Amino acid sequence: MGLLHDRRSHAPRLRSRRISIFALRLFWIISTIWCEFGVFFYSLVHCRWPDEVPQLQLTSTTKPTRVLLIVDAQVPNPAVVGSSWFGEDHVTSYLRKGWRVAYHLHPDVVIFLGDTLSSGRYVRSKEEYDSYYRRFESIFRHSNETAFYFIPGNTDIGLGHSSSFSKDASQFFVEYFGPLNQAITIAGHKFVLIDAPKLVEEDYHRHARGQSFEEWTPLSGGPIAFLRSTAETLDNTESVVLLSHIPLSRPASKSCGPLREKGSISAGAGRGYQNMLGKQTTEFLLETLQPSIIFSGDNRDYCEVLHTIPSPDGLDIRAEVREVTVKSFSPSRHIRWPGFQLISLIPPVPESSSGPAIADTSCHLPDTVGIYKRIYLPSLVLTAIVLLYINLPSRSHRRRLSSFSAASGRRPSGPESATWPTWSSHPRSFLKSPTDPLPVNPSTKEFHCLITSRSGTPQISPLLSPIALFSPQDEIEDLMNPAHSTNRDHEDNSWTANGEDEGEYSDSVPAFLPQLRRSRLSRNRWWRWRSPFDLRGQRRCVTVRSPRWDNRFASGGHFLFGTPELLWGFACDAVSIALPALLSRLVVGWIFSSV
Repeated sequence: MGLLHDRRSHAPRLRSRRISIFALRLFWIISTIWCEFGVFFYSLVHCRWPDEVPQLQLTSTTKPTRVLLIVDAQVPNPAVVGSSWFGEDHVTSYLRKGWRVAYHLHPDVVIFLGDTLSSGRYVRSKEEYDSYYRRFESIFRHSNETAFYFIPGNTDIGLGHSSSFSKDASQFFVEYFGPLNQAITIAGHKFVLIDAPKLVEEDYHRHARGQSFEEWTPLSGGPIAFLRSTAETLDNTESVVLLSHIPLSRPASKSCGPLREKGSISAGAGRGYQNMLGKQTTEFLLETLQPSIIFSGDNRDYCEVLHTIPSPDGLDIRAEVREVTVKSFSPSRHIRWPGFQLISLIPPVPESSSGPAIADTSCHLPDTVGIYKRIYLPSLVLTAIVLLYINLPSRSHRRRLSSFSAASGRRPSGPESATWPTWSSHPRSFLKSPTDPLPVNPSTKEFHCLITSRSGTPQISPLLSPIALFSPQDEIEDLMNPAHSTNRDHEDNSWTANGEDEGEYSDSVPAFLPQLRRSRLSRNRWWRWRSPFDLRGQRRCVTVRSPRWDNRFASGGHFLFGTPELLWGFACDAVSIALPALLSRLVVGWIFSSV
């Protein structure tokens, strides 16, 4: 009956375990797809082209031109960065997914504001640069209808002199990405793209000679010569949009606006970088080009400031121009949310006061660090707790009727049966015959040695007889002095240190009695000491045991978790849960990159 009860109680446990494993698999599949791909689409739910402001000047047939600005793409060099378990590194995967959702906005023009390559200034061979450019093309795939323009950054061509920088970096950039300085017209607006790293280098040479910009003779093909020649071709009514990789100079205390995550842009320079252009260089740019708006990068975080420029007529009237430092497109430790900038353009109308002809807005990409901290890490902890719980061994088959003391008054759990008498916590006064319950085998008693009559003898038995076969007093004396309970050395009051109880009782248990299995505690003990005593007319004893430490260490986790099966079951369940999630990530990632 006990075995039947164990099987009945084990079936719901199996069903609950299977449901739990299935629920965890489904949870991790959904979480992986959402955290790796879904959050990118969700991040752009509120990202829209800023067409509302230009639409004030539009007719029903006019469509604004849409420009997408990307800065600090920082494409890793495939020759330097190895692949991960999923085929590519984290930054490349993030760039690929970020570009997919950004390109779904259908821009007409895409302009990269420098630092397109993370280590382009270190590439010395054309073969390596060609492989590097193919990696860039594989990430930022686009149709021929979308125009791409580039300006160099300090990680593309370098800034300053260093033995580690390639002398051919600028030449490679021109060959694969385009001119270092260029001016293009988009929807009636003049976009001036300048080589900021070379502008800083030329400014160092000018400052070393102690000359002003008016006295300085520009280097042939340099950015200053390009700016002067471009300014000569500009019309006074033409709208100029200045694009520079390095932000313009401003006071360190100047606020960057509410969209910046932390801090502000301060002056600083080092090996291969400079945080801002010089103050004189900034004044030269503003006075020469008179831009309507400025876009820059390199700082990784968003920043919006206003610059003042003198009137071109020489009057003491100063105009304000807005500069926007675009967020980094690639993930960085300096920011939580990467991003990009959207610009909507319409042809400017001369002498029109109905509204601006250009509008821009910032869009953010997902916070990957926050995803790991807020979703992945808590989910891993909860999954581990659930797996440990469902893999804990069932205790129902270890219940013993002997675990209930005579004073507890509790009835052992188990199914009712007419074959077995009702259990009672009160000891019988005497034993009449074998029809009464036999004493419990001392080897099965775990935590106490209270001598009570056991409710275990079948009621329907051939041994039923009203005749007393033994004297009640003799049986009571045998129970109070069990010779078969332990092997005791009467001389030194010591007990044998073996793992099994010896005595003739273990061999004389009737065949019709249920054979109870010994608990793990009794199997693992190797030494024990007992001291019987009388308490309120009842026989009790104190037992001290020592566990088998050698078996616990040798069982591979038995000491720490209780059973080696727990570790094995936990590992198998973890693999069975993680494998479908990883496969779904690979499949969805392949589909995502193929579209």
